[in-house]
This record gives sequence, C-alpha cells and structure tokens, in this order.
Amino acid sequence: MDKQHFFEGTPDPRNASLAQWLQELLAQPPQPPRPERTSIVETSGALKEEYHPRFYTQLPDFAAALLANDPDVMVRYAPLLYHLLGCRACHSAYLEIYDALWAARASGDTSPFPDIGQHKLAATPSRMLVYLCQLLISQARAVLVQSRHEHTDNDELARSLLRQAMQMSAHIMQGTQRQRALRDLVEVAVLAQGASAGQQDAQAQSYSAQVVDAAGSRRGKVLRRADMLERPAEDVFLELQSGALKGRIVQRGEMLELQLDGLNASWRGHHVLVRVPLGSLLEPVRWLGGNPWAIRSQSPVDEHGSLKTPIGYTDLHLSDPEDYNLLEAMFKKLDLRPAE
Repeated sequence: MDKQHFFEGTPDPRNASLAQWLQELLAQPPQPPRPERTSIVETSGALKEEYHPRFYTQLPDFAAALLANDPDVMVRYAPLLYHLLGCRACHSAYLEIYDALWAARASGDTSPFPDIGQHKLAATPSRMLVYLCQLLISQARAVLVQSRHEHTDNDELARSLLRQAMQMSAHIMQGTQRQRALRDLVEVAVLAQGASAGQQDAQAQSYSAQVVDAAGSRRGKVLRRADMLERPAEDVFLELQSGALKGRIVQRGEMLELQLDGLNASWRGHHVLVRVPLGSLLEPVRWLGGNPWAIRSQSPVDEHGSLKTPIGYTDLHLSDPEDYNLLEAMFKKLDLRPAE
C-alpha cells in the first residue's frame, strides 16, 4: 500500500476531505527539514527535548493500522495525528516506520508488525530487522533520558524494548548486519540498569563476543544454517576477545562454560567474579549463583593464567543459529575481576 493513499478505503464519504487534507500534510515531512537529520536511528538516540514518549510509542501501531485500512484509525489516533503535523522528530520516525512495515508487507509478510515469539521472521528482509532493532534501542534510550529528566521510573519499559531488539536480532543471519542492529545495545542497557551497573573496576578485564556470519564462521569457513543444525553443540562455540586476549564460551549439555587464557599474573590462584551486563534482560540462562552481575568462578585461575568455569545453564543450543545469535547478543559484554 502506498502511503500517499493510506486513507483510501475509509467507508464514510464525509471524512474524504479531512482524509485528503491529512494525507497531503503527512505525505511529506514538514518544512524546512533539518539537514543534519537523515534518520532517527542515525542520531544514536540523541533526541533530547524533541522526544515525546506518549506519541512516539504509538507510531508502530498507527502505521500498522494504516496499512490494514482500519476505518477507525483517524478517530483512535486523532491526538497523534495532530501531534505529527507539528513535530518534525516524530513525523520523521513515522515515515521511517511506515516505510519499513510497508516493505515487510511487500515481501509477503502478512503481519504488519512482527510478533516476536510467535511470528517467524526468517522471510522478513534483514534490512528491515536491522532498522527495527535500531529503532527499539533508540526508543529505549529516549525513554530513559526522558524519565531521568522528569524523575520518573520507566526502566522496565526500556528493558522491555531492549529485550525485543535482542530477540529480533536473533533472526538476522549476517554478522555485519546483526552488529549494526545492536550497535548501541550495551550502552543503553547499562543506562537502563542504573549507575551501579556502569561502574567499572580498575582491575576489571572486559571481553566481548565476536560477531560471525551464519552463527559460526570459523577459520575462514562459513557454516550455513543446515550445517549448524547437523553439528554437535560442543563443536560450536562463542569466541570472546579482549584486545589481544581470546576466550570462548562452550556448551556441554545445558551448561555454558567460560574458557579463558592469558589472564593477568596477579590473578593466578584467585577466583574470579564474572559480570554479564545484559544477562538480566533475558531469561533463557539460569546463572550460576542466580546473579549475572556477580558469578563467582568455581575454580581459581591456574598457574598458566587459564580459567575454566561454568557460568550458567540454558535450554538454548549453540548449534541452533537463532539460539546462537541470541547468546551472542547477550555476551556482547562480559567483565571479569579477581574475587579477592
């Protein structure tokens, strides 16, 4: 459906003039547009005073209703319509959301807005999924900035938006696109979890999961979806990196095991505290000790600077591409420091 004609099909002819007027106003961004703003997600969430949570959160449903030719859309969204006439930021976001959802319909996706956990997103264009993930993360950031400004608590709403972005990103099989989709995830997640989550110990060592294509590009070979499903879980691992240091997370049955080498000499003989900042956003991992921000290693660092320790248990499988991608997103940041 062309957004130039999104009011076509409204049955009441008395609304024709109003519909045509609103259509003309909403068809193009208000003038003059800001030259530096090309996309709301390219601002990295820096919406400042232009962000309006009350209206912005209605945009996906509004665009979906237009695409579905909902005859009551003008009545149900009247305040939003009037707001869009005067707000450049929300109007720009509306146009982008509408275009993304229209592209999904054009590709054969019958659901105007992906239903995470129920609707299969494999056929949805990766470009759209990347955009929607970025949009959810930007929206979470803006919710947090607004709530801090107004001294309100919207942290759970922000966490919910980040969860949706992580779940949606699991369906993106190209590593570079998945990386773009979750570009600001860690930064916004730390903001959502409060000041204590953002504190960094001077002795801490930070690792991040290395993004790969098709959930398993190793040693120059890209493992396709069918290849991944045929391989045993122990042959697939998440690669971690911290500067020149490398590590991995392997799966043994339901257990996720952290394996690290080359740790600081001062850590040898000491247990380690592991923190997974994104670990509290999703529930598929049962963390050792129950707290993803304070996982104590079961064994100390050995005399060679190596550590092997379980960190949690999960029903997800690294051999499944979508599960792999979800765990990869969860381990975008992993912090360690000596326990004593």
